[in-house]
Amino acid sequence: MKWLAVALLGIAVASCGPEEAGQSQRERTLPPSNGSHNDLTVICPQDLWESFAGLAVIAELGKPAPALPQSEPTFSLIHVDPQKVNSLLRRGKSLLSLEVIPDSTAMLVVRDVYARPQIAIQIIAPSAESLRDLLPKALAQASEIYREHDENVLASRMRSSAQNPLPKEVKALGIKSMILPEGFAVTLSKPGLVVLHLETKKSTQYLVLTRTPDGDSPTPEADVITDRDALLRQYFEGPQAKSHLATEMLLPPVQEFDDAHGARRLSTKGLFKTVGGFGGGPFVSVRSFLNDASIGTADAMLFAPGTSKNRLRMELDLITASVVWE
Repeated sequence: MKWLAVALLGIAVASCGPEEAGQSQRERTLPPSNGSHNDLTVICPQDLWESFAGLAVIAELGKPAPALPQSEPTFSLIHVDPQKVNSLLRRGKSLLSLEVIPDSTAMLVVRDVYARPQIAIQIIAPSAESLRDLLPKALAQASEIYREHDENVLASRMRSSAQNPLPKEVKALGIKSMILPEGFAVTLSKPGLVVLHLETKKSTQYLVLTRTPDGDSPTPEADVITDRDALLRQYFEGPQAKSHLATEMLLPPVQEFDDAHGARRLSTKGLFKTVGGFGGGPFVSVRSFLNDASIGTADAMLFAPGTSKNRLRMELDLITASVVWE
């Protein structure tokens, strides 16, 4: 597959000035890309794939996504031999090409080559041995690029069908903006608390929004679990008598601090269970420490037995991370 010239052309277009680049984009009419978020098409000769490239790609791009009840790969991978690439496969949302080209070593990243939105990464080495040595570091870099691309594509798709304006109960809680998909309906509204529910053919989803005073606790990571378990025990009964939802601690949640929307945030991903009963699934919580000495928390839960949960959890990641508090 002769990608090198196409990739270099893409880089030349990207290096134009803002006005020239905008004009180039307007002149290029591209079809929409194929595939859902986290889909990735890998174009690699069969002999390289079977000897070492397949294992390297799966080890990095196919490693299990965190905090899911069953093991699911970070990216849904499809391997294609270059000789079998057709116009449909070229329109994949995310493409990865692995090639051996004499006297060439490069990792090329281009966008919107055959479709839009699309990202294509080409990893080139002069020999199979050098490609083997190059892959671990290059694939780790590619993973971050694909993850960011998937987030941007998913955000664009979800914004196009998000609720606008937001429900009055959500606005009254002090939320300035967020990506709230159609179908989420308010089922409970109290001072400082709003619960929304979405029922689909394959899943049940809950979104819990709270605004509470900031007690300046020295253990914010533990407080997330304590506070959400108190809410779950009070408002989320299980299907069996005297059962209720709670955070599953046998597989400890994954937590990370960052800064966004002008606030310090603590993101938590983990699993919930039914105490005294059966059922559970993944949850995502984003807690924002706000400038008015309050804490805004967006907590989303997913119950989807018998179906893949990674893509649905990615949507909940985006929803909770999109909340902008007043």
